[in-house]
Amino acid sequence: EPIRSQIHLEGNRLVLTCMAEGSWPLEFKWLYNNIELTHFSLEYRYLIPSLDRSHTGFYRCIVRNRVGALMQRKTEVQVAYMADFESGEKHLRVSQGNAAIIKAPKIASFPQPQVTWFRDGRKISPSSRIAITLENTLVILSTVAPDTGRYYVQAVNDRNGENKTSQPISLTVENTGAPADPIAPVIIISPRNTSVVLGYPEVTLECVANSRPLIKLNISWKKDGIPLRSGLSDHHR
Repeated sequence: EPIRSQIHLEGNRLVLTCMAEGSWPLEFKWLYNNIELTHFSLEYRYLIPSLDRSHTGFYRCIVRNRVGALMQRKTEVQVAYMADFESGEKHLRVSQGNAAIIKAPKIASFPQPQVTWFRDGRKISPSSRIAITLENTLVILSTVAPDTGRYYVQAVNDRNGENKTSQPISLTVENTGAPADPIAPVIIISPRNTSVVLGYPEVTLECVANSRPLIKLNISWKKDGIPLRSGLSDHHR
């Protein structure tokens, strides 16, 4: 039978109920990830007064009477939460014309949060010179002096409504007075080996490259050596 799934908020009270029919007396026992939580008793409910992320897992009950025993299907309990951002890199220096790669600070969350990059209080959107990867890494191509600034991430957990802001990462673009000589193309973010289930509606691969002048850079995709003409997006995917 399919597993039933529930998502609850940290701190909430959870009552799991084992519904069964049969000749009384009925006795009930609860399992968590196939480990006994309780012994057989007349209590058909299992109570968690205050949920936390350690309660995530699979619960099921066994009911018995003098005729026999029955194991009910599993219920998956998931707990929505979001921790604080982990401390990470605080300062980054890059030579003018090269790409700046700013990794989003790590944050533990369920479900995965929506992540937005900001610079000096202004939201950053992808463009021909700015890429935000599938793993939320910010890539600034062909950097120039005005790219110097403080960058940070805001994470929002849509399930519990929490939002957190990371500590700023300071970017300094150096050698801004040097001649703007051409820079040969170099791949910054390479496509990764990816597996999907047959029939899955879509899969996204990405490739981010840098050069100077950036306007003359062209990225083309091939499958088994044959150029792809469709399914391409504007932002390196």
